[in-house]
Amino acid sequence: MQLQQFVTETIENLGGVVMPVEYALCHVLIPEAYAPYFQNKTEMELSFDFEVAQENPQSEFVTFGSYVLEQLLAIVHQQAKTAVRYAVVDRLELGNPEKKIAAFLQDEHGKLELKAERAVYGVWAVFHYHVAILADERIESTEQIWMNMVTNDVDMVMNQEQNRIMYQSDAPVSYPIPVALDMEAAFQNATLTIKKKSEQQKREQINDREIGKDIERINHYYAALIAENDKRINRKGLSEEKRQEIISKTETIKLERDKQLHEIYNKANGEVEISLDNAILYFVPLLEYTVDRHFRGNSEQLMLYYNPITKGFFRV
Repeated sequence: MQLQQFVTETIENLGGVVMPVEYALCHVLIPEAYAPYFQNKTEMELSFDFEVAQENPQSEFVTFGSYVLEQLLAIVHQQAKTAVRYAVVDRLELGNPEKKIAAFLQDEHGKLELKAERAVYGVWAVFHYHVAILADERIESTEQIWMNMVTNDVDMVMNQEQNRIMYQSDAPVSYPIPVALDMEAAFQNATLTIKKKSEQQKREQINDREIGKDIERINHYYAALIAENDKRINRKGLSEEKRQEIISKTETIKLERDKQLHEIYNKANGEVEISLDNAILYFVPLLEYTVDRHFRGNSEQLMLYYNPITKGFFRV
């Protein structure tokens, strides 16, 4: 899929209008709901060729990394409307793979021998969570965890690079998937990750030193009140009715102290509420490399995958 086609279809799917002006130049109308993404503009002229952009300086030149494309990608990734997305890669190729594989495995000893190369689909499960942290106040946020289904690991790099992914709902090519997909394991790992992250965020919001000071202050204050009542109850000539009144007051003081301490303990042990909003599967074309590593008479077979989105390798 060409870049201009992707941008045109994306704007139209958002409810906008695209009017071609000439080759690689078009006038677009952006729905008002999405205007804040484009500096509150609802009309723009877009160019998709460098020379056309120079001839039309009033236009926004759209290319990889440009402002308009970055904003469109941000919108489509936030507006999760489909459960399956197929990433579109213009060219699935890697020049001089032996040299680049050697650089990736530079910390491992031995001679490397490239045995096979094929195109496959890597699969990423993206879990979108709603998180609420209850401490001093209720703080809500949305989080997403990207799980590499080939390795069943959290993938921070794909999370960071997600705005570089152009996709469509139908598979543009037919590639094999190199592993059996385990959605249950991916979901469990993703949920465990978001729980740990949320607990860490909760701890960062809590000032242990200030809480300790509050506990000390409350205990000191109510201890002084109780001590004063103890002095009053030991006075001579006190009637039984007055003694019971002082005893009741002491119990009330203790209840009030315990209530305030309980509120502080709740603050220190604030709750975390996590719910799953949705999940999306991304199918991304990868290059799979089978590599033999020979070292001191022993051989080991490695499976490496080149990801054109991140421009890097990962291994199983």
